[in-house]
Amino acid sequence: MKKVMLSVVAALAITAAAPAFAADMPVKGKPIIVATPSPWDIAFGTAFTTDYILRGISQSNKRPAVQGYFEGRYTVNDMVTLYAGVWGSSLYTGLANAEFDISGGARFTFGNFGLDLGYVYYAYPGSAAFVLGSATSMDISFGEFYAKPSYKFNDFLTVGAAIIGGSDFGNTGQSAIYYEGNATVTLPAFMPMGITTSISGAIGRQTYSGSYKGLGGPAAALANNIQDYTTWNAGIAFNYKAVTLDLRYHDTDLGTGNAFQCVSTTLSNICKEVFVATLKFDTTFSALK
Repeated sequence: MKKVMLSVVAALAITAAAPAFAADMPVKGKPIIVATPSPWDIAFGTAFTTDYILRGISQSNKRPAVQGYFEGRYTVNDMVTLYAGVWGSSLYTGLANAEFDISGGARFTFGNFGLDLGYVYYAYPGSAAFVLGSATSMDISFGEFYAKPSYKFNDFLTVGAAIIGGSDFGNTGQSAIYYEGNATVTLPAFMPMGITTSISGAIGRQTYSGSYKGLGGPAAALANNIQDYTTWNAGIAFNYKAVTLDLRYHDTDLGTGNAFQCVSTTLSNICKEVFVATLKFDTTFSALK
């Protein structure tokens, strides 16, 4: 009887201790699933500018222009991103009513070094041009290859360069190359509401083949000759999230004497120095999620 009573007491003790023992046991919960970011993304934006300047020369005849773009991106890995997109702008040059730049390429990142390699096709629907002094209907659309290296020294300074060119500038079968060096300095935070301020500048050189220069007329006639030229710009930008206000000064060394590149019966002096204000909105689909 005594053994039976001891067995019952022991059984009751084990039963009472079981919940506490179970509480100390590790519990297998549901596995935590971390969503893998999609390698696909789309960037898009729009801009309103007081003057569309390309390589120092106004493409909107010193008038405001409306611009926009979208770009599809595929991230291969941390070092390589492929992209393709379309950028467009209104024009007032008399050569075409709009410009559409269709581009594609790859962006590479190696630590602080970046490299953008690609091709861009400039499409000018309904374009017309002056050919050898006579007004002739002509499609002036053409394409160029580009390489744009950059290096980020620190959080404040980034320097870059660009080489852009091809063998069919303006659909003339002639070559042209543009070279540029640029730098951006991001200022320490001093603006309210998290506004980021940066100053930047660039200097570039546009060069043409001898045959292309001859399309403007005899080399001795400065007013008709197409010339290589240097262009530069400097400005300040204020960025808040997806919105940027850019205030910039542009100029070239073409001066007012080059009638072929800068002045015609329908254009003002499109090579003259100019101050440009541009309001831009840029974002991506992934940023909106």
